[in-house]
Amino acid sequence: MSKTALPCSAVMIAFLAAATAAQAQTHESAIPNLASAAFGWQHGFDGLNFRHVEGKIAPTGRGPVLPSIERLADDQNPNLTTWAAAQVRMHNELVKKGHRAFSAQSRCWPGGTPGQLLFLQPFYFIQTAQEVWMIWERDHQVRRIYLNREHSQNPKPSWFGESVGHYENGELVVDTVGFIEHPLSFVDNFTTPHTKDLHVVERWKLNDGGREIEATITVDDPGAFKAPWSGVIRWQKVNRPITEWACAENNLGYEQAFGLQEYQMPVANTPDF
Repeated sequence: MSKTALPCSAVMIAFLAAATAAQAQTHESAIPNLASAAFGWQHGFDGLNFRHVEGKIAPTGRGPVLPSIERLADDQNPNLTTWAAAQVRMHNELVKKGHRAFSAQSRCWPGGTPGQLLFLQPFYFIQTAQEVWMIWERDHQVRRIYLNREHSQNPKPSWFGESVGHYENGELVVDTVGFIEHPLSFVDNFTTPHTKDLHVVERWKLNDGGREIEATITVDDPGAFKAPWSGVIRWQKVNRPITEWACAENNLGYEQAFGLQEYQMPVANTPDF
């Protein structure tokens, strides 16, 4: 459910003010200006999948589309391990038997890393000297990137993993490990699975005079892929502050409307307050 303006915008302004002073000590060309309370970043429907990087192994793609308009994943991709191909095939079989294809953003699950980058709603950056935050408008999910430090010796497994980054030649370089293993945690929009050994590297940079942002990702997981693969995704600047979007309020009646079985939405075991 989308509503106008959030107190979150005021919080972002406060963070950005603190970040300005810290970043003034560093040469401007070394740190891309990704953050603002007045604009975010959004891709179109062509950004729902990672694009191929020339000369690199391609991401797992989409398989055939059924008459029900539900999509299948490519369980024949030669880069999938036997285990990963079996997992993709299992989800394909569910779809063939009348189940909706899984989509984290339509069923209110976190997208993980790098899958969250494919969410359609815009996201916003907060940059400080110690951290970079990525805040998605949908459910205000927050991913934190810790700057100029090493990974924890034993990072606590999480949906987004533990991300550490640094600035390099005008780009934000992010290294992420420490992922949970969950049956609904995928690296893309095609039920491509991963293991706890997933390792993701991202390089973020501004294009087109700051009107576009681009992330090139490399995904390595020996349990799921025979070799690391790479993909790229681009977003355009959207000149508006973050608004409220509650995913669960928009997901009623899908089984009746489509006549298909649905994946369960996440439910908290205990109240937050």
